[in-house]
Amino acid sequence: MPDLRRGYPLALTFNGRRFNYVLIDRHYEDNHPDMSDQLILELIKAQDGKEQEPAAARNGFLYFKIEDRWQDKRYRLILTYGEEDFLGVINAFRVKE
Repeated sequence: MPDLRRGYPLALTFNGRRFNYVLIDRHYEDNHPDMSDQLILELIKAQDGKEQEPAAARNGFLYFKIEDRWQDKRYRLILTYGEEDFLGVINAFRVKE
């Protein structure tokens, strides 16, 4: 069974918490072929130092829906984190304008 997530070392601070690792769920590959891990990592780096209210909280995890621009295009990230020091990317896609 192939891995459902790929991990990358990446140090950043999000919501005042320090993260050292990003886990990217491969879900985006099914419906968003214009996305790549490298693009997602760039979008994540742009969140360094930012504060964001969670959209939901379940089972010890906070979930965030973030819209941001990268190279004049809008993208949405669905992120999560719990007690561990990793930031999870559940989905990522371009938002049509």
